[in-house]
Amino acid sequence: MEQGEHFERKKALAVFLSLIMLGAIAVSVFKALELFALLNDFDSQPFYFRLPLVAFPLLITSPMLMMLIYIVLRRHFGNLPEQHFALWVKVSLVLLAVAFVLRIVLGFWLPGYVAANGFTHCSKLENPSPFASQVWVRQPQYCHELSYLVNVELLEWFDEQRAVGAKPSNDEVIAQIELFIAEHKQRYQ
Repeated sequence: MEQGEHFERKKALAVFLSLIMLGAIAVSVFKALELFALLNDFDSQPFYFRLPLVAFPLLITSPMLMMLIYIVLRRHFGNLPEQHFALWVKVSLVLLAVAFVLRIVLGFWLPGYVAANGFTHCSKLENPSPFASQVWVRQPQYCHELSYLVNVELLEWFDEQRAVGAKPSNDEVIAQIELFIAEHKQRYQ
């Protein structure tokens, strides 16, 4: 009886992990399609957008997640032939290398391409995470020198403005930054 319960827990864990990996694959496909649409139509971005440089490399590595699902399921519910495992490892290494090279190429090529389409990179609005998207603004003045202090709030406000179809002026952006900074000081003093 105990062995049956142990098998059922392993089965549930394997299925759960498989669902998480499938979710990760869906997110990577969505992000890559979003990036592709963005690169094809800069005019649809009224005043700012986030450029996910890891979207295409994630898409390239998503077959690795499918392989992991296969390996997890075969290990828990059957036998995994050694030649299949060796093949998956080799394919994974190749995919990782391609994703790494693609990320480097995109890191050099995309900023120039985006800048040529009328946008300015604003590192002050970015999250410091290595997987964070780059923030690009149509007006360089949107990248205010103090915006790094309230970058999360400002990007949320930008999203709200974009959702209603508004295109804030430089003065409105600066006023909003100053308002967020004042609220931030009041909250934490």
